Amino acid sequence: MDDKNKDLEKDINTPEDDFVPESNAAHRIRMRGEMEPEVEEEPLEIDKWKNFWFHHKVKVIMISIFAFILLVATTQYASRKNPDVYILYAGPDYITANENKAFCESLAKIMDDYNGDGRKLAQLTDFIFMTDSQVEEYYAECEEADEDPFFDLFANNQTSEKYSYEIFGGNASICILAEDQYLEIRAAGGFIPLSELFDETPEGAYDEYGVRLSETKFYKYYGTANMFPEDCVIAIRKLSTMSALTGRKAGEKKHAYQVDMFKRLINFEYPEGYTPAK
Repeated sequence: MDDKNKDLEKDINTPEDDFVPESNAAHRIRMRGEMEPEVEEEPLEIDKWKNFWFHHKVKVIMISIFAFILLVATTQYASRKNPDVYILYAGPDYITANENKAFCESLAKIMDDYNGDGRKLAQLTDFIFMTDSQVEEYYAECEEADEDPFFDLFANNQTSEKYSYEIFGGNASICILAEDQYLEIRAAGGFIPLSELFDETPEGAYDEYGVRLSETKFYKYYGTANMFPEDCVIAIRKLSTMSALTGRKAGEKKHAYQVDMFKRLINFEYPEGYTPAK
């Protein structure tokens, strides 16, 4: 073998000649990797609430809505007002919510707890409208004063129709009506004669069925009643024929409460020591 081949064989067979010295930095990195234990990766933590919401959000929303509706219904039922007496007013003069409330509070002072729920409560329902004759009178007054009438005939007729249903079939038995409204119901035979309720004709009687409210001592003593027009007549309606559908005995019992309240209002006397202003 010639010298050239020997040198080539030496180059191939002697890896020492290819050795590259390891730097200190590389040595430290290698040693650290060999000495430090392999750290296991922590398992991915799953947010349980987010996972639950993702899979059940529709159910949760539906249940929440149902629970809210149930809560509102329960609260309303618990706080529901159950009036002892029902009063109906019809006439052209408006009554504010505060006037309505104040008048009902005055009535509560002279009534009994008829339904036995532990509180005395009156409910006044008002129907503000004009009869045909009142409408004609209103237009005549506007013409005389050279003023344009401000009147919604359609709304007026709608209220009048609702009033007709209520006075003959609703809860209210005690009626406080402007004179024209009173005369229409009297003509229809809707009121109980005073002679069936009182031994003597009450003071301030308008006719055989009604009493002028402004002539009662209740009206004069309680200023809250002054919200009604002076021509108003108070009367009590006959037992509604609708009671036959809702329960005759229950209807008769409620109507008896209204009759008792009507008598108390008509027979009201001034408190001892009170002198009415002249």
